[in-house]
Amino acid sequence: MELDDRTLTSVAAYDEYARAYQESLRLRRPVADVRRFADLATRGDLVLDAGCGPANDLRLLRDAGVHPVGVDLSLGALREARMLLPRHPLVQAPFHALPFRPRSFGGLWLSGTFNHLPRAAWRPTFARLLDLLDRGPVYLAVYRGDRDLAEVEHPVLGTVHDSEASDAEVEALLASHGVKDLTVEIRPDPILDRRRPWVVALGTFER
Repeated sequence: MELDDRTLTSVAAYDEYARAYQESLRLRRPVADVRRFADLATRGDLVLDAGCGPANDLRLLRDAGVHPVGVDLSLGALREARMLLPRHPLVQAPFHALPFRPRSFGGLWLSGTFNHLPRAAWRPTFARLLDLLDRGPVYLAVYRGDRDLAEVEHPVLGTVHDSEASDAEVEALLASHGVKDLTVEIRPDPILDRRRPWVVALGTFER
């Protein structure tokens, strides 16, 4: 499976500006969401943070009592993650070729993960990631709207390409793959505030 060139453009932006991006989010992380997620997980379980970036959320997940494994395609972001969490498991790999066995994890954290994928790839990518999940909480946060890898100017990253979805689409995606007890909310962007809202969903998955 080849990655879209627009996705690779965004990856390159994270490579170049990973430290500035990490700093921009340092005090703007979803602490309450992490606590809700951790409350739904079995303490001590491995959870997958797919698209972990420079590990801002990864550290919160660790501090909440779960054992997150971070995956990202941006080497620059993972270098910053390694400085933040020097002994933590971090993997550079695309989502269609992750080096994990099925049902290895007890939770799935997807914060902004699908923003940089074409909308047509969301459903098959989500299915692949769920194959790695035995049970547990599923968190998904994406930009709200209808763009499909449209070019945007990010205040920290510069030119990137973002995809979006409506709250109804996010709910349908998760529910159609067996995620239950869903809550779906609209939130302000941590950097852009209410100028660009997010759809944030949390539910649980069992086989």
